[in-house]
Amino acid sequence: MRSAFSNMTFGATFAVTTCVATAAVSDVIQVDSQISAVTLYPGLAQITRTADVVLPAGQHELILQGVPQSAETASLQVQIDGARRISTRVRDEFVPPRDASTPEIEAAEARIDEIEAQIAAVKDEAARARAAAHAARSSIHFLEQLGSNDGLVGTDAAALADIALMISGRAAENHRQIVDAEAEARNKEQALVTLQESLTEARTALAALSLEDEDRLYIEVTVEAATAGEASIRMQYLTEEAGNIGWSPSYELHLATGGDPELTLNRSVILSQDTGENWQDVALTLSTAEPMGQSAPSRLFPQLRRIEKPMPAPTSKQRLSSDMELDLANEPIIEAAVVVEEIFRQWSVDRSGVAAVYGFDTPVSIASGAEALRLEMDSLKTAATLTAQAVPLRNETAYRMVRFTNEFGEQLLAATQAAHFVDGKLIAVADFAGLAPGAEADLGFGAIKGLTLSRDILDQSEGEQGLISRNTEQVRRVEIEVENLTNRAWPLRLLDRVPYSQQDALEITWDARPAPTEENVEKQRGILAWDMEIAAGAAEVIEIETELSWPEGQILR
Repeated sequence: MRSAFSNMTFGATFAVTTCVATAAVSDVIQVDSQISAVTLYPGLAQITRTADVVLPAGQHELILQGVPQSAETASLQVQIDGARRISTRVRDEFVPPRDASTPEIEAAEARIDEIEAQIAAVKDEAARARAAAHAARSSIHFLEQLGSNDGLVGTDAAALADIALMISGRAAENHRQIVDAEAEARNKEQALVTLQESLTEARTALAALSLEDEDRLYIEVTVEAATAGEASIRMQYLTEEAGNIGWSPSYELHLATGGDPELTLNRSVILSQDTGENWQDVALTLSTAEPMGQSAPSRLFPQLRRIEKPMPAPTSKQRLSSDMELDLANEPIIEAAVVVEEIFRQWSVDRSGVAAVYGFDTPVSIASGAEALRLEMDSLKTAATLTAQAVPLRNETAYRMVRFTNEFGEQLLAATQAAHFVDGKLIAVADFAGLAPGAEADLGFGAIKGLTLSRDILDQSEGEQGLISRNTEQVRRVEIEVENLTNRAWPLRLLDRVPYSQQDALEITWDARPAPTEENVEKQRGILAWDMEIAAGAAEVIEIETELSWPEGQILR
């Protein structure tokens, strides 16, 4: 996005700069800007930076500092109140180095220096204590050599006794000095363990603060002030290619299964960013719009049809793979949904435009590339219809299903994970698909272990199990049984299928006992549904018989 468009945009800027180069420039002013507001979109952020500067009358070059290289230069907008902007020059290479230090970083570095000084002092004290022990050992060695000195030859017994007593006393004292000095050294060194832990923590704290990229864009704005005074600078830009950036919804779905089932949806948002700079106490806005998404209808191309010779018949393995893909393609898609809101006081919402915009009234701080921030949003409640749904062909138990309508008045975005609770107990974590305002959806809330399913093929024969097959005919009989082992009655919707054909020559007939409540469910041909109420301890049986016939010389696919 930056390469071609950005170069073209600022190529024009360079031309303007050249034109005004003859004008006298009074001075160059360094301007340090700070992030004041952020609007987060899904996968995209718009950053607003502000700064105030006092300008003398005349023409000046303002160097706007602080903008990281993750900024999309093509989206850069600069507004200056109090001076006339003449030109803007942007450089993302060969930029002068910047001092990324902050008071917090300086304090963390000072803490590290302080702990390292304490460690050095403790080591010095321990070394002095061991030096005293070394001196005492040297004294003992001297006394030991004194006893064998040749000068003592001829000394009378009384004098020798006095000398021996002196050596013994001095040696004992030196040994005590050694023990005391070693103990003192060990005590000193024990403090090193705590100091080393504190040093590790201090270095970790510094690393947590030093997350910003040192590289910044070089933005030079030439302005002219008619009179001396204060000018306000406002910059805005997008940061799309910074990696993990944006916001996403997070949901907790709580189902209460009382006499009147109720669904509560707790909404929150997850924020993250790795733009190369920390966001400190910024005004946060969230938008559901997609500025970098598709802005116009897709192009429709003519449809060319042709005929060709038929392909060779697929192998049995290819047929099996094709059947499996068809089964998967025909699987029903279950959409998630939402409900009515109770906006918490720290959030405001604007739905007047094409997208919902949420404002958070408390300043927000997020470190770059190091953390995700979760903000609680609101709690939505609605009445729900609780049923059981069974697909015996695929599952051995029925599943708890909730049907409800999005009465919230806005599009609810999809979430990759939503925690599902039933009467306060976590039962599943699943995707949450988006739901349009006023739309109705079914959402699964886990298996009902006591509502068991079985699906058996009857009348086994020598061919495939339960299959009577001739050259031009195939008959299959299936028995489905649902047994309710729970202590309550369940409204149950059971789904199964029969084959269908789009060829007149392939005739398919089927019969089900009891007859299904609905055929071609959700406009899917051959999908049948039975709606029933199954009492506690009861069982229901469904039998389905299908017959397929086709002309001689044809093969059933």
